[in-house]
Amino acid sequence: MARCVLGVILLTLLGPAPAVGQPDPGDVVINEILYAPSPSTNEFIELYNRGAEAVALSELAFTDDNRSFEPVAAADTTLAPDRYAVLVRDPDAFESAFPATGFIDPDGWAVLNNGGDTVYLRHSPSETPLDSVPYDPSWGGSDGQSLERIDPAGPSDAASNFASSMVEAGATPGARNSVYDPDETPPMLESATPSPDGDSVTAVFSEPLDASTVSAEAFAFEAANTPSIASAEVSASAPSRVACALSSPLGSGDYTFVATGVADRRGNALEEGQASFSFFVPDAPTPKDVVISEIMYAPPTASNEFIELYNRSEKTIDLGALAYADENRDFASIAPPLTPLPPDTYVVLARDSEAFEAAFPSVEHFAPEGWDALNNGGDTVVLRYPPSSTTLDAVPFDPSWGGSDGRSLERLDPRGPSDRPSNFASSTAPDGATPGAQNSQHAPDTAPPQPTFAEQIDSTTAEVVFGEPVRAESVTPDAFGFDAATVTQVTLRADSVARLALSTSPTVVTLEVTDVQDLVGNPLDRATLPFARRPAPGTLVVNELLFDPLVDDFDDRPNQVEYVELTNLTDFPLTANGLVLTDRPTEAGTADTLRVGRRRVVAPGSFVVVAAAPEGAMQVQQSQLAAAFPEVPLTPDSVAYLPVEARQLGLRNDGDLVRVHRRDSTVLSTVDYVPDWHAPGLAETKGTALERISPTGDAEAAENWTSSTDSSGGTPGAPNAVSLPPSDEAPETTSLRIEPDPFSIEQDGATRIRYTFDDVPNLVRVRIYDAQGRQVWSEEARLTGRSGETVWNGRDDAGERVRIGPYVVLVEAVRAEAGTVTQLKKTVGVARPLN
Repeated sequence: MARCVLGVILLTLLGPAPAVGQPDPGDVVINEILYAPSPSTNEFIELYNRGAEAVALSELAFTDDNRSFEPVAAADTTLAPDRYAVLVRDPDAFESAFPATGFIDPDGWAVLNNGGDTVYLRHSPSETPLDSVPYDPSWGGSDGQSLERIDPAGPSDAASNFASSMVEAGATPGARNSVYDPDETPPMLESATPSPDGDSVTAVFSEPLDASTVSAEAFAFEAANTPSIASAEVSASAPSRVACALSSPLGSGDYTFVATGVADRRGNALEEGQASFSFFVPDAPTPKDVVISEIMYAPPTASNEFIELYNRSEKTIDLGALAYADENRDFASIAPPLTPLPPDTYVVLARDSEAFEAAFPSVEHFAPEGWDALNNGGDTVVLRYPPSSTTLDAVPFDPSWGGSDGRSLERLDPRGPSDRPSNFASSTAPDGATPGAQNSQHAPDTAPPQPTFAEQIDSTTAEVVFGEPVRAESVTPDAFGFDAATVTQVTLRADSVARLALSTSPTVVTLEVTDVQDLVGNPLDRATLPFARRPAPGTLVVNELLFDPLVDDFDDRPNQVEYVELTNLTDFPLTANGLVLTDRPTEAGTADTLRVGRRRVVAPGSFVVVAAAPEGAMQVQQSQLAAAFPEVPLTPDSVAYLPVEARQLGLRNDGDLVRVHRRDSTVLSTVDYVPDWHAPGLAETKGTALERISPTGDAEAAENWTSSTDSSGGTPGAPNAVSLPPSDEAPETTSLRIEPDPFSIEQDGATRIRYTFDDVPNLVRVRIYDAQGRQVWSEEARLTGRSGETVWNGRDDAGERVRIGPYVVLVEAVRAEAGTVTQLKKTVGVARPLN
């Protein structure tokens, strides 16, 4: 049977015959708990009657989490208003610790858990819950001190209303708590937050509210023409929060939310409280509205990674509705809902907020949870709008793009492509990055795309190369003008090369391109460029060779390099792309192959120079070739320069075969040179090029080659020093022309003998006689067309110079089918300079 120890308890419990009533919830509260005493049997629970009427203790029961209720007292004992009752586990231990304090010894006691428990109190006849305290060691009372209630009228389920006893005895059973501090301050309106769709507002107060004081009439917006409050309800799980439904959704703007008359549970009423907020109706983003503008993926400190976003649209976008990820596609939210990202605004996402603030102290940022470390070896950053499952942007960066040296990877043009390294570069800012500001490498592309090279690939295929990636939908057949030929199909390769299918073989010299757009959208109005046709055999021929260059590091002259010069014999541009050089085949039919072609246009009458490049210079002006031949005007406009590694060219000093092929293996020109082709009187041939006297003459005839007379030893990329002047077109009728006439070996080097017949002969042979009728020189009979030419260098068959004077040239054409021989004769004079 429970027993009451009298003395002080008679004063604190009974008083002068109080009237007894049925208590309501909160009239009697659990005011103090000693759950971790020393000794452990000295647990106690203190009750406090904060109501207006006395309460019969025999009608009360208590328990812990096991919910096995025990009566507080069996005796007909009452607890007067503003009085305490102490329930103890061990009377002897309690009397020893608190000898002057009355107590009640209940019949049953559930041991309180030191790691946390809940003490319940109820009115047994009606089973009305009066109070419950779900304490935890973090609330206090875990150090041998009791857990005291701060405000009897305050919440029983809030740690903020409890603390460890502050008295030396460790507890205040039967008396006012040492931490007693009743709340006499009304609740404060701390914030008002609109819902994402703007149809409600959540008001947050500084403490739990008395739900009976909360109504729709207690809340309003300060300004006129704003929605009214349709309903207001205190949250059951968070009684300091009130959900206010609005009569209509909010529009974009600034608002002041007002609360009046609401009270806390102690009855402290708020006269008026205000909280301001901004609300906007976000625009739904579309791809590229927000782009990834900067990535710090390899910072000096690994934790200082960041990603910068830029709103390049005219929309205000909800940053809280966006999500980001790397190539693992584990998307994470960026910011709280309704975080505005206005137009032309940057936002920074940081991996480690503390590290970022240390490096960039004045830059605002967000630190999203669950950051996946960016891979230094390459990764993909993806930005997504989950409501519509739309990918806004993705940057598949690689260390070759930049940013691998402790500096950020910056986007050059926000409107430019996200998947092209040409639109990214390492930051040049002093701090190594520009988070939250315009990139140091910011360079918007405002120029239209330009075609840089156009060539014929085969008889009905052409390619046009642009200087930057272009939009596929803008590259149409109508964008290319070929005059007679029609473009029937266009295929875009590598984003910047348009391959064109043509109705017929192209004959244009200049190509017109219109209405093509780059990836940013800059439109090309109109552009023209040379159209380089595919060379045919005999149109791009070997014209000069330097196979034994002068190399001496101590002669105060730039070292020469090997080279092969070709010349364009047509009146239209040719392409040097796809050209291949081979040398003399082996017995097995294999030959060394050197692919020398590049996208270069060879203008009519101009030159291609394939040259060894020991320094690897790609521009002819900076090449070793230009240094060795300073008198030749070597520029990109004057010569198609095709550099190769020095060891690859490998022209043999004792003679070799040089064969030029097209990309389809068609042979364009062949020269089987020998050192004996040099001028007989030249004492030292090293450092002197072999020059072709007539590019239209026989390439295999020794008489059509001789040593360059230029002081530099050669004329790469320029007319040969020993070349004959161009001849006119062949006449329509049978004729024989000799130019120059007279000629000298010293000044002219040779003379060109050109012939034309009415019909095509089978064979043509040329013989030359002196004034006495003696044959001095002959050319073996060979196949030819209706027209042809040969070159005589003023020497006899033995290679000796002939005397000055007149000589007779006899050209004979044999037509075997008709059994006829046609002879053409003409005199030519051999002269010699007087000085």
